[in-house]
Amino acid sequence: MLITKKVKFFSILAMFFVVVNGYLLLKDNDIILKKYYINNVQFAVAENHEKVFETDAVVSSKYEHFIAAPVQSINEVLVAEGQSISALSELAIYKPEEAEREVTRLQTDREAYANELAELERIVSDLQYEGSSSTPSTATDSTTLGDNENWNINLTLELGIEQNTPTAEGIAIIQRSIAETERQLSILDSMISQLSSNNSLTSPVDGVVKEIVLEGDSITFKIQSQEKKVVAYVTYKDWQEIEIGQSATISFGEKDEYSVEGNVLEKQQIPARNSIAFNEILKKKKINRDETVYEVSIEPTDMLLEKPIGTLAKAKITTVEANDSFQVRDHWLVQYKEGNEENLIYAVGDDGKTKLEPVNVAFKHKAEIKQTEFMYEESVEENAEETKIPAEPRIQTVQLKNPDEKEEKPSKRDLEDTAVFTAPIATTQIFIDGDEKNLLAPTFRPYPLQTFDWDYVDVTWRETLWYLMK
Repeated sequence: MLITKKVKFFSILAMFFVVVNGYLLLKDNDIILKKYYINNVQFAVAENHEKVFETDAVVSSKYEHFIAAPVQSINEVLVAEGQSISALSELAIYKPEEAEREVTRLQTDREAYANELAELERIVSDLQYEGSSSTPSTATDSTTLGDNENWNINLTLELGIEQNTPTAEGIAIIQRSIAETERQLSILDSMISQLSSNNSLTSPVDGVVKEIVLEGDSITFKIQSQEKKVVAYVTYKDWQEIEIGQSATISFGEKDEYSVEGNVLEKQQIPARNSIAFNEILKKKKINRDETVYEVSIEPTDMLLEKPIGTLAKAKITTVEANDSFQVRDHWLVQYKEGNEENLIYAVGDDGKTKLEPVNVAFKHKAEIKQTEFMYEESVEENAEETKIPAEPRIQTVQLKNPDEKEEKPSKRDLEDTAVFTAPIATTQIFIDGDEKNLLAPTFRPYPLQTFDWDYVDVTWRETLWYLMK
C-alpha cells in the first residue's frame, strides 16, 4: 500500500507527541503530576530511641585518700605498702606531746571545711531558685550558670565549672563537691576522735595502702578505698556529649558474661594523666598515648568486690534519649530549599498523596533498620473467648520476607547511618524515601504492606476454595 505524504506527516507528528509526552512524564523534576510507585516505605511508628556511646574501660578505686601528718609528730608507723586495712585501722602512733597540737590543727581544718560546705549549699540553693524561675526550652536545661547573678568566679577556679555550663549540670557538679566535703568532715571527725582517745592516726575507709611517701617534714599515707568505679578515656568530641548522671551499662568478658548498671559519676576537665587506670588501659593498647583523652568515671550499682583494680571492661553510656520518636535512614531526610536548615521527610497522607512533613532531628547514629510484621496482643477481657488483637506495627521497613529465614545478630557492617527525630505525625501515616517527588502526587503499591493473615478470616479453607471456584 502506498503511503502518502500526508500519512507520513501525521505519523511523524503523532510519534513526536508520544516522545515529548513520555519525556515530560518520565524525566526527573517533571512538572506533570504523576503517580509514584512506593517501594521503600516505613510505618510512622513512634518508639523510644537511645544514642549509646560504647568504649573500653577499666576498674579503678573510687576514692584515693591522702592522710598526712608531720614526721616529727609520729612515734611509730604501723602499716606497710600493699597492706589491706579496714576503717579505723591504726596507721601510725603520735608522740604523746604532739597529739594535742595535731588535734588543734585538725579542728582548724574542720572549721574550714564546714565553712566551705555552707557556701556550696548556699550556691546550690540560689541556682535551684534561679533555675525554677526560668522556662527551660530543652529536656535538660535552658539556663546557664553565666546568667545567674550569684555566679561565683571561684567555681571556675576550684571546681572547673565554666560560665556557659547548663545550670542542671553545674548543680550536679557542686552537689558532688558537697558530698566530697561532707566526706572530708567525716574523716576529720574520726581522726580527731581517735587522736583524742589513743593518740593514733587511723584510716577513714576500708582499702589498701597504696604508698607511704616521706617528703620534707610530712609523711603521707595514700589509701585506695575498697569502693570501686569504672574509668573510661574519651576524646573531646565524645566528652561533649557525656553528662554527669547519664545511665550506663558495664560488662565484663568477651561475651558480656557479667553486666552491671551504673551512672556517670564524673567527667574530668583536664586531659588524662598517668594513673593506675590510665596505664592499664594504655598497656592493653585501647588508647593512643599521643591522642588527647579525658577521664570519665562511672559508678556501678555493684561493689565489684570480685573485680580487681585494672580489670578491663566495656562501658555503654546512654548520651541521648528520645521518647516517642521515629527512626529512618539518614538519607531519607530532605531539605526542600537549598540552604534551608529545616529537615523534612516525605510521607503518604490519608488521601494517598505525597507530602512533606517538618521534623526535629534528635540525633544521628549507626543502627539497624529492622522489619517486622504486625504484632498481636491477647485479649484481657474476663470470660471472653481467646482472641488476638492487632497492635501497632513496631517497625521499620516493609519488604516481604521469607518466613523460613533465621534472624541473625547484626554485625557492625549491617548498621546504617540513621536519623532519629520527633514530629507531630499520626501513626496512620507512612514514610517514603528521600528521592525528589512532586507534592500532592498520588502513590500506589501493587501488594499489601502486611502479609496475609488467616486469623482475620472467619471461614474454612474449603469454603474459601468453593467461593473462588464459583
